[in-house]
Amino acid sequence: MKKLIFSVLSLILTVLVFTSCDNTPVDLMTADVNTGGILTPTPAIPYKLGGTPSFDISLNISKGPAVASVEIYKTYTGKSEVMDQTISAGSANVTQDNIVTVTYDYAQLSSGLDLPADETTLAIGDAWTLRFVSVMEDGRKVGVSKKTTITVANKYAGYYDCVGVFTHPVNGPRPINERKFLTPIDANSCWGNAGDLGASGYFVRFTIDPATNLVTCSTWDNIEMANQPGKDNYWDPATGEFHVSYFYVGATGNRLMDEVWTPTE
Repeated sequence: MKKLIFSVLSLILTVLVFTSCDNTPVDLMTADVNTGGILTPTPAIPYKLGGTPSFDISLNISKGPAVASVEIYKTYTGKSEVMDQTISAGSANVTQDNIVTVTYDYAQLSSGLDLPADETTLAIGDAWTLRFVSVMEDGRKVGVSKKTTITVANKYAGYYDCVGVFTHPVNGPRPINERKFLTPIDANSCWGNAGDLGASGYFVRFTIDPATNLVTCSTWDNIEMANQPGKDNYWDPATGEFHVSYFYVGATGNRLMDEVWTPTE
């Protein structure tokens, strides 16, 4: 009995010794694991209401196992996801990265999502999200983690170089030369800093008539603003510039602002 016990213990010890000396990494992957389907889409696009007839999204499909096609799913703020379309990738990524381009307009974006026919009624800041699934040549479907976000903006929003004159009723004129930003409110209006007073909480709202491009300057926040009588206020679609003259009433009289806003991007 003692010999039997000793033999069993010796066997266990031998196994442990050989096991502890074997530093070969354990392969947790099998030879038949399937990979591939990696693609990188255009990450973000601003959709400028009334100013985006169509745009392209690029899908960069990484070199690897053949991707035959890509399924695209879409949703919009407050809406359920729907199948959008399937586009061919032609298995062209076997030898090198393959870029596939898909074109969108409002009709394609709104299809199946019960959105209004008039895009200018969409809410600023809402967005479409596109999700992608790679369909492999062998029939597998691989979900893609990266998505495309298409955010509703308007065609006037952005940075501007603003030059002009601020005329004080007592202290006289002083030059304006600032970089300003127009923040969208809806399809046809934005707000930004007034004169050279933005840091003090003085802001103005621009509302553009899409038929005439005339601009109405009015109140944004708490300081009442209005167009200067007899002066032109307009947006130039050829240059993207705003030519505006507006004022507010102070204790000693009207504060006049005459400005040209030139887009910088």
